Amino acid sequence: MEFNKTLFCTLTSFLLFSSASANGEVNKDLPDKAGMTIKGVVYCGNEPVKGAQVSDGINVTKTDDNGHYYLNSAKECGYVFVCNPKGYKYNINKKYPDFYKMLDTADKPDATEQVDFELLKDGGRNHVTLFLADIQMCKRNNDRQQYNDYAVPDINKSIDSYREKGNDVYVVTLGDQSYNTYWHNGFAIPEMVEELDKLKPDAIFNCMGNHDNSPDIAGDWPATEMYRKYWGPTYYSFNAGDIHYIVLDNIEYKNPEANRKDESYDCNITTQIIKWFRKDLANVSKDTPIVICMHAPLFKRPQCPTPDMPEAVAFRYNYGTQFFNSLSGYSDVRVLTGHSHTNHTQTKGKVTEYNVGGLCGNLWWTGYFVPGNSVCTDGSPAGYRVLEAEGKDIVTYYKSLGLDRNYQFRCYDLNRCHITGEKFAPNYSPSSDIDSWLSNGNYGFDNSQYNSDGSAKNPNRILVNVFAYDPQWKVEAIEEGTPLPVSRISGYDPMTMISDGCQRFDKTGHNTAGNPTLNSHLFLVQANTPDKAVTISVTDEYGNIFTRTMTRPFDLSIDNYIKGNDCSGIEFTMADEIEGTEVYYTLMGLKVDNPANGIYIRRKGSKTNKIFIK
Repeated sequence: MEFNKTLFCTLTSFLLFSSASANGEVNKDLPDKAGMTIKGVVYCGNEPVKGAQVSDGINVTKTDDNGHYYLNSAKECGYVFVCNPKGYKYNINKKYPDFYKMLDTADKPDATEQVDFELLKDGGRNHVTLFLADIQMCKRNNDRQQYNDYAVPDINKSIDSYREKGNDVYVVTLGDQSYNTYWHNGFAIPEMVEELDKLKPDAIFNCMGNHDNSPDIAGDWPATEMYRKYWGPTYYSFNAGDIHYIVLDNIEYKNPEANRKDESYDCNITTQIIKWFRKDLANVSKDTPIVICMHAPLFKRPQCPTPDMPEAVAFRYNYGTQFFNSLSGYSDVRVLTGHSHTNHTQTKGKVTEYNVGGLCGNLWWTGYFVPGNSVCTDGSPAGYRVLEAEGKDIVTYYKSLGLDRNYQFRCYDLNRCHITGEKFAPNYSPSSDIDSWLSNGNYGFDNSQYNSDGSAKNPNRILVNVFAYDPQWKVEAIEEGTPLPVSRISGYDPMTMISDGCQRFDKTGHNTAGNPTLNSHLFLVQANTPDKAVTISVTDEYGNIFTRTMTRPFDLSIDNYIKGNDCSGIEFTMADEIEGTEVYYTLMGLKVDNPANGIYIRRKGSKTNKIFIK
């Protein structure tokens, strides 16, 4: 019988491959398969990882029992990436997860290339994720110093506190880390990488924003060139504990003439990305909590044109319906977005969106005018969203820079909120320009709302701005034991106006972009007197109660609000009380062992209510 060398080598390889697989060891010697241009193995130590999802940005497959995968890829994206299965996590390369590899044969679509991924064991179910929206640094407005003096210490303090409790801590940016309009100033994505390196999480995951596109390149995919060079895929997924995260690019960049002064784009999820999105979800069980991160908001900013009658939830952009329908059947979906530099929370069905205020406030302007005073256009302090995951249970809140996590709202004594040029822009003339700016915008703090002596035409009202208000929340007010009427309204925030617009008039001689944003996380309280203390209580969806007392009269000034000193009292949460034990608090948050006559907050287990004791 004639010896067949080719057949012998093939059988030998097969037997060796079978033996290694049977012993649970990794075999990286993968044979080619017809039509498969990318192949590889996903492993952990010397063990194969089964069920790892691998994608080239178009196609999606999963590893077999031996950790092997094959892709029939045209290599359009030039890379391949892996989604770590539950129980595994990524190696980290300079703060960034090693979840993707650029292809060496991207220009040779018919060539076969092997790409392997090594993962690490991860036995933890609990983790914390910090979502940073719109850092938007460009070496302007003293932004780097503001970032390093205020943002970095606050974020790292949060990271340290959670890590001390045994949590893995991740950072996910929500787009616009950079500011492409000013890339020519010498600060672009490479420089932003250096700034992100100052944060101390276990890993940093990035998301694409409109300002992360190259301003001198036309077209959506080509303009992501620099982003992909430093941060890899513009859409991908990963797992942390029991949560499945999906990062999407919902910016379709246009700039048809490659003109830096154009930078046009649409807020849209392209057909290619929506198809990949659905393939990714097909591998995720319906009972898995889904967290989706993208730049542009899903829902329109909610408004209350009539008090206490918010508009129906509506999609902000055309992609909303197909995106929403893709999530049918999932019981818990959280969407984290940025772009608007404001906060809002909306829920439709099982999908809740948290639109997160900008880390830069309004492009670092207010902190440039007054150090430490970074304010978004809706009056929210600059900050970030925190998500705590314990298994499949999620708790989330907005964290303002430099302020306690319980600082969730500001109160304004509208008797003292008359904004004038003489008071808030004394270096600008004529002050009538400021009066015109206020009245033309119908912002509500101009001469039409106040008498010539500065007194309010509608006296004894208090405005409460609840930054991250959710329709599940409750806002209440009490004046000397008497409950006061509280109405949710659409309006403007006076702290934004004196921190931004008035400061621009005063210090730059003009105001072209310091306008406040109409929002509906405002609440109007009608008090009975001008000078009695009013206690505001805000209860969130977890039963946490934040209580602060405003001593009136209280003047509107940056100094009175910059450090959260606008109200006195104790902010507190009560989520850790023992089930079945009744605990009583005053309306100022002080614990009372033996409550006498009066109104108290009673906490029993996870339930909280107000009671009157005679």
